Amino acid sequence: MKIDGEDIYMSEFDYFYNNVASHMDCSRDEYFHYFLRYKMKVYDAKRLGLDKNADYERKIKRLEAAILSYDNAGYVDAGKKRNGAIKLLTYRVCQNNDMSGAIAFMNGVCSKLKSGVTLQDICDSYPELTLQVYESSELKYCLGEIRSELQKIQAGGCSSPFVSPEGVNIVLNESNTSFGCSISDFAVDALLASEWDRCRPDDCMKCSDDELEHYFKANKKKYMWELPHYKGAVIHCKNKKTASKIKKKLRKLPVEEWTERLRYLSEEDFRYAAIVEPGLFCIGENEYVDKLVFKCGNYNPKEEYPYTFVIGKCLDYMPGSYEDVYDVLLKDYMQEKENRYFDELERKLRVEKYIDVLKTVNSSGSN
Repeated sequence: MKIDGEDIYMSEFDYFYNNVASHMDCSRDEYFHYFLRYKMKVYDAKRLGLDKNADYERKIKRLEAAILSYDNAGYVDAGKKRNGAIKLLTYRVCQNNDMSGAIAFMNGVCSKLKSGVTLQDICDSYPELTLQVYESSELKYCLGEIRSELQKIQAGGCSSPFVSPEGVNIVLNESNTSFGCSISDFAVDALLASEWDRCRPDDCMKCSDDELEHYFKANKKKYMWELPHYKGAVIHCKNKKTASKIKKKLRKLPVEEWTERLRYLSEEDFRYAAIVEPGLFCIGENEYVDKLVFKCGNYNPKEEYPYTFVIGKCLDYMPGSYEDVYDVLLKDYMQEKENRYFDELERKLRVEKYIDVLKTVNSSGSN
């Protein structure tokens, strides 16, 4: 794909995907969604200037020191010597000659290489052709166009034919490492994505009660419950007479104020002493609600407060407001808001996705 005009190579995607696929079940198509968002966070962090603040600069200095220490310890970064070789097969064609035949021939060679035919066998099969093989074990000695092609393939893979002033070429990565990004590149990108998560735009983070209420009304059926619910409170008191008095005092107040109101009343008059259990109750969650509201099961009266009653309303299967499903609704709404943000960000960053490539390149890099 391309983001903001810059190429993101298959080798980088494969590096991440192969690490993920080694310990969890995730298809390439599924993982592409997460990879794309990760890369957009990196580019958006730069767009928002998060790589210019003092905190980020301190972190990047520590990161650079850690990478230098890592490298000095003997680990190998991109661009340095690897186990194995980089090979370039060139079908030499004069610049003024027609390239179409050479390209068609090299397309056939590419297919053979991917099927397992060795480079030596191919050269031996066409002694009459001007086929040349250039070999190097260090990336820094390779021409720019070879480096560019290497970024598109994995360890053990080969490129599609490409034209240079020398002729038509195929580059083979016979080393043990992909060349798409260095450890430094990966680390810097990870830090930028982390900064984006930490300072993510307000468009992704905040929402008002009005927004949630509107979203709930527009998607009400989605939040229907599988089992009946009761919204109100279970109240345990001394006797039926006290229960009647409590009902009169609480009837016109919102549920959220019942506990505090009863505490105040009991301090003024001990006859109002009671235990209040406010909440949203699903059938099967509270033995008192099951018996008194849903008419099933039994309950054991409390010793000090033997009379139990309920105040509230039965919602059955449909929530009465967004507050009844607040947690799951908030999660859904914020996810939708984030999706809208990234959809808009794709347009701002001029993202070009080549999804068909995922279907033609397998995760082992042999295609």
